[in-house]
Amino acid sequence: MKKWKCLVCGYIHTGDEPPEKCPVCGAPKSQFIEVTEPSAPAPKPAPSAAPETQPAPDSSKISPSAAAAKTAEPEPVSPFQDSPHRQLFEMMTKYHGHPISVHIPNGLLPVTILFLILSALFSIKGMTTAATYNLGAVALSMPLVLFLGWVDWQNRFNGAITDIFIVKIACGIIVTVTAWFLFIWLLVNPEVVTTPQPSRVAFFMINLIMLGAASTAGWYGGKLVFRD
Repeated sequence: MKKWKCLVCGYIHTGDEPPEKCPVCGAPKSQFIEVTEPSAPAPKPAPSAAPETQPAPDSSKISPSAAAAKTAEPEPVSPFQDSPHRQLFEMMTKYHGHPISVHIPNGLLPVTILFLILSALFSIKGMTTAATYNLGAVALSMPLVLFLGWVDWQNRFNGAITDIFIVKIACGIIVTVTAWFLFIWLLVNPEVVTTPQPSRVAFFMINLIMLGAASTAGWYGGKLVFRD
């Protein structure tokens, strides 16, 4: 059975043909190459008393395929090769800057919405205040999350444009915009949570959209990490 490697995310597929689309990153079939396993080395012949010296092969008679096999595979070129901050960007990926930073909004958003629901149900203004602080932390952290995600995307996946990366980028932008919008809304009108008013339904609907976008981005991020 043949093995095929995705050039974008490194996923290995086993089969006679590569898949039409990578199940991990969504890269098309053209981004797969066949992986050939190295053959076992031939056993060395027993030494003879007077070994004959073999003439060196004529380089002009080496076939193009054999010459290509001897050519070392070129090292991947960093997308930040010409950047003065190249080492910094590579360290961000090496030490998992994006996965670490994304835990801030992913951890705070469910708690924020829980506080808002409890505040609406029981008219607890302290819960609204706590939710406002949490939402402010999410809004402030999202630009850093997006930047580190972009660096990770360039370093690990060569900036590949696939459906999965488009969805992740769109979800990150949605979370950023909605978090800032809702944070400012709570600063201007915190009573929208505890007091019945026409805009209250819209306020909670936007919160659910924000949570859904964050969950979707996290789910696709998990696919890229765990590859199942």
